[in-house]
Amino acid sequence: MNKNDLFYFAHPYTCYPLNGNGRFPAEQANFNLCCMRTAKLIQAGYFVYSPICHTHPVHLAAPEFIVDGERELWMELDKLIIEKTDFAGLILAPGWWKSVGCGAEYNIFCKKKKPILFYHNIAKDD
Repeated sequence: MNKNDLFYFAHPYTCYPLNGNGRFPAEQANFNLCCMRTAKLIQAGYFVYSPICHTHPVHLAAPEFIVDGERELWMELDKLIIEKTDFAGLILAPGWWKSVGCGAEYNIFCKKKKPILFYHNIAKDD
């Protein structure tokens, strides 16, 4: 790993609780966990771009984003960032396989033939 390498950190975010309640607290919890994990990756020596850490505050600050379908807007932005940035590879958070967004990001990085790393091999949750 080069000290100037920048990795994309794919982390689950969107929640659709079965009873329809608790979506926003669950997404806030995912944001908090993602921020802690991003910090651990940086402490482990990885420079990362974490779309959840960078976009969640905007998502909450602008009420027009809190509508059905905003996930597609964020995924479109994330795809554009991936296409325009020369990421060294992808780091996948635990539970990534259950996330539509993380799955899409995984597929993009596979097509680009970029390295795919797993969070649990780099850092550990407390």
